[in-house]
Amino acid sequence: MIAALRRPGVRLAALGVVAYLVFLAVNLPAAWMGFALQRASAGALALGDPQGTAWKGRGVLALRSGTAYARVADVEWRCNPLSVLTGRLNVALSGSEHETQLRANVSLGAAAVHFQNVEANLPAALLESVNPAAAFAKPDGNLRVKAESIELGETWVRGAASAEWIGAGLSGIQAPRLGDYRLQITASGDRADLKLATLRGDLRLSGEGEWRASRPRVVQLRGTAEAAAERKDLEPLLRMMGARGAGASQAFAWTLPI
Repeated sequence: MIAALRRPGVRLAALGVVAYLVFLAVNLPAAWMGFALQRASAGALALGDPQGTAWKGRGVLALRSGTAYARVADVEWRCNPLSVLTGRLNVALSGSEHETQLRANVSLGAAAVHFQNVEANLPAALLESVNPAAAFAKPDGNLRVKAESIELGETWVRGAASAEWIGAGLSGIQAPRLGDYRLQITASGDRADLKLATLRGDLRLSGEGEWRASRPRVVQLRGTAEAAAERKDLEPLLRMMGARGAGASQAFAWTLPI
């Protein structure tokens, strides 16, 4: 065997095979990035219309909504091929579209996705294609999401993140100008603890809850709601939440599938 490798023709053939494999790796199609993203996120995220290579390219980031996917934004990515030697693919991701701006470092593993340095500004209307209740309520305003580090597996989650709903409103049920709100997320194991607070506004909400990473994935939130006495137009919304009317703090409990 060793003697055969010493022959000039065999060495040239082996060198040619290695060069071809390197060529294939360098030009790995962008569709492989979509496959890695979908697998690592357990189907929660997808990449449409991929172009370029797995190491540098662009496509359409989408979020799963039932059996379909909702468009988030056009994105571009760059990644270091050497990161695969650690068993993960490290990607620098950025994107923009109309009111949507996002930036994150994403690490894709065999069965988990790790987000770092996440900054995202998204229209709240994006939730309509993700949740039937949101499609009915038609949320207005913008969502601001930040996370230094959060990692998602098929049945577990760990890390922390925050999401702010700025200029919140629900035009589908005639509830405009509600206020600004913050949801703090702290996760470990099979659950994430949630804390809701009002930054400002005529509808004061506060509460706590949890999100279970195992299926079926649902958000459970319990707290109190209180509307300014002069906002009589919010009474239908308060009744939907189980409250009696404006001007008095009332308990609520929500369960939403995610």
